Amino acid sequence: MATMKDVARRAGVSTATVSRVINNTAYVEPVTRERVEKAMREFNYHRNAAALALAKRSGNMLGLLTGNLDDPFFSRLARGVEDITRQAGVRLMLCSGGHQAELEKSGLDFLINQGCEAIVAHVTRMGEEELLRYAAHTPALVLINRYLPAIANRCIWLDNANAAQTATELLIRQGHRRIACVTADLPIDDRAQRLAGYRKAMAAAGIEVPGSWIISVPFNERGGELAAERVLASDPRFTAAVTFNDVMAAGMMRTCHQRHIQLPEALSIVGFDDIALAKYLHPALTTVHYPIEKMARRAARLALQIHSGSDVAPRNNRFSAELILRDSVADGEPHEQSKRGE
Repeated sequence: MATMKDVARRAGVSTATVSRVINNTAYVEPVTRERVEKAMREFNYHRNAAALALAKRSGNMLGLLTGNLDDPFFSRLARGVEDITRQAGVRLMLCSGGHQAELEKSGLDFLINQGCEAIVAHVTRMGEEELLRYAAHTPALVLINRYLPAIANRCIWLDNANAAQTATELLIRQGHRRIACVTADLPIDDRAQRLAGYRKAMAAAGIEVPGSWIISVPFNERGGELAAERVLASDPRFTAAVTFNDVMAAGMMRTCHQRHIQLPEALSIVGFDDIALAKYLHPALTTVHYPIEKMARRAARLALQIHSGSDVAPRNNRFSAELILRDSVADGEPHEQSKRGE
């Protein structure tokens, strides 16, 4: 009968590492854990807790790594994933990456170490090379809101550039020329894509975009408040703004209301995401509907299909956004005329 020393020797680790893998008492790198478990299987090593540790990796649990849990966007994402796990009779384990590379990495490690072989991950800060290593060792890892060409069949993503272009074009059609782009202060794919869409719409309309028109702030309510201060302080003043998400738009609205700025007459605002509260803001927020629940359901279904060994036909997993017209956009031309007449 094989011993723990035999397993450790075959895996090239210490017996203490083998013990940590068996009892799950401490963090072990996924690659190392995989070597140990492979050695245990090769030796048919099923002593005491070892059998339990291997049994945990049964595929009866799906892991979900999200962004900030206090953002309503991610509650919609989680709800979409949960719809599929309930239907499939699979347990769901959730943790947050907080839009920080180290937290995202430790979150993936946690899910893998807990036995999740099917994983849906919203990862914004981890580098492509590191993500591909995780994908190689976790074949049923599906990325949502991230596109990596090397694993395109396991990526579910939104056409962010076209969505931002559509939002900007709405404002241009309404007569706005001085349009601020309120964006995230993080180097994430969404930011670059939406900036590209905004710039494309402005260029097509013959509008030059100075660097000061791109306002980078934290993508939360406070970031929106900071952005509003800069928008309202511009000279001449912006007449409209496209924002990175709805909570930033809500923060902008709060600051405007506090300063008795009439919305949308003095400032038109377009959000992004279409969270549940968007329609209850004052004025009701015109925004881009992000079909994150539908995307989450596809991602969860895909992860479970891959893990079960089902044949998954290649398909285009790119989703499109929809512009939702409400009350936060006014005609920009009268405002511009009144300023010229002053």
